[in-house]
Amino acid sequence: MSNLEISSTEAKQDKLFYVVANIIIVNSVDQTCLLLKRSETEKVLGGKWAFPGGKLEHSDVASLLAETGNQPIDGIDDILGKLAVREAQEECGLTVNGENNTVIKNKVFVRPDGVPVFMATLTAEYAGGSVVLEDGAFSDFAWVSKENLGNYDCIEGVRQEAEKALS
Repeated sequence: MSNLEISSTEAKQDKLFYVVANIIIVNSVDQTCLLLKRSETEKVLGGKWAFPGGKLEHSDVASLLAETGNQPIDGIDDILGKLAVREAQEECGLTVNGENNTVIKNKVFVRPDGVPVFMATLTAEYAGGSVVLEDGAFSDFAWVSKENLGNYDCIEGVRQEAEKALS
């Protein structure tokens, strides 16, 4: 199974999307969530505050199928939760619980380069670690309470999504 080759050759090109998860890391002990400040050098929305997140990659699917012993047609359950675990570790060095997540929002949009994206924003409970920002991607971080969200210049929609997660 480790040599699973994923192909988009047979896929209809007008049905292909990036799958992206944004993760609202919630610390239920002090009722805060983590915001990351995007680097000023980012091509899109540099300097804005956002959540960690990232794209589902073919290698994620292949390695998870190998780990679970599932056949490709059986798939991987809770893939967004597993993506949340990976992205939290990669982007900010934290461990999160990848199970029992709540999807706060999902939407489809088209990036400025024309790539269509399916994006889900979900919660993940903070499980441990200290924030270590991914080099070059982020310049700052903050654990923010619902009352303090207005103090951050967030990407549109982030403040409302954080409020919902903290409610």
